[in-house]
Amino acid sequence: MPGWTLLLCLLSALYGADDYPVLRELHPFPYSRFFVPNHAEPRTSVVMLHGSEGGSVPYIESEATILASQGFAVLVLCYFDCGRGLTGPRQTLRDIDVGIVHRAVRWLREQPASNGKVAVYGFSRGAELALVVGSIDVATEERPDALLAHSPSDTYNSFYNWNWQEPSCWICNRGQGGCNPSGPRSQYTWNISCGPDDETRMDFSRSAWLVEGRAVPAGTRIAVERFTGPVLITVGEEDDVWPVAQTRRIEATLVGAGHQPQVHYFPGARHVFGYQDENRRRQLVFDFLRAIRTPE
Repeated sequence: MPGWTLLLCLLSALYGADDYPVLRELHPFPYSRFFVPNHAEPRTSVVMLHGSEGGSVPYIESEATILASQGFAVLVLCYFDCGRGLTGPRQTLRDIDVGIVHRAVRWLREQPASNGKVAVYGFSRGAELALVVGSIDVATEERPDALLAHSPSDTYNSFYNWNWQEPSCWICNRGQGGCNPSGPRSQYTWNISCGPDDETRMDFSRSAWLVEGRAVPAGTRIAVERFTGPVLITVGEEDDVWPVAQTRRIEATLVGAGHQPQVHYFPGARHVFGYQDENRRRQLVFDFLRAIRTPE
């Protein structure tokens, strides 16, 4: 059962059908989900960006539902691997037009219950995308008012597919049991049943992102200092996916440009936070979003 469905089922046990604190509404973004508080008061909106797991994995739907229960409208935007069922090959994170996020910002800002404030909130590769979005000069109506990033990168990273780490997606050229699992990839042939993107044939000099239709080289620094609004960054000091040094460089860049980001380092925490750290991180998000929700 998807996370949002389970949470709404639990809420239904506490509230009448017309009193659910969180509702789902229609939107124009395929395979995305839009959660709103069940009241007509003006609200800050959030574009929430999943990570490299893709939009078909509902990891962050419970996070979106919790935010909506606190009075925020949350669009969980699917930007790749959308609509995949329980089986089938994963899509590669590649050639993603970052303009989809700018369009989502514009759409949320135009909604009748919007207070005009829209934040972009990403996790891991979604955090990287959030910083990319903030670094691009676009029309005012497509520009986010604030950025939230959990475990971001300070550079444009290349393609990724979780199936590249899946042993069943590689066929040993030497027959059954003839390959060293930790040996070179050249021992193996890509299993086409896992999708068309053979890792050994990919051009990793390109990043996963397209800006105005153009590919950005992998390793290009994200010019996050171009964003002048509020920024909240959280990261575990023992992050085992993105080195914490990346966040320290982002903080130094922002401070050096005269900005005042809120950057929080969690001692001992890894890429995915445990119970107490996660509760603290979530409270920081609530406080940050509440501080920007009153229109200027």
